Amino acid sequence: MGLHELSSVMLYIHPPLAIIGHILIFSFTFILMIIHNNHQNKIKHLGVLAWLFTFLGLVTGIIWAQLAWGSFWSWDPKETLTLILFSTFSTSLLFYFENKKKSALYFSLSSCVLVVITILISFILAGLHSFI
Repeated sequence: MGLHELSSVMLYIHPPLAIIGHILIFSFTFILMIIHNNHQNKIKHLGVLAWLFTFLGLVTGIIWAQLAWGSFWSWDPKETLTLILFSTFSTSLLFYFENKKKSALYFSLSSCVLVVITILISFILAGLHSFI
């Protein structure tokens, strides 16, 4: 990543959306684990917010990639893992809204693991999101 990419206004939009999405996924999963069944409807908005921020992080990343590199998608390890994360968390929400709470929890926990891997992958594999 060169100076051109880092001087973009997208630097102030895309990373915060992605980070907030990650935090909300962890929050949703944590609350889903500890809250009793009769109160679980209260967290549905948190799940939708986590999904929305993750989605917006993906969309703004796609826009930024097009502006910076001339391509919407490059199958960078972080891009690919984020797409898998988004799909996994979407599945979790689908199970949650179908009242299959145990399946929703398993997919939410998987999403949390994917968040950690998504963060660490930049330090392990070279790619467009490698900053060291």
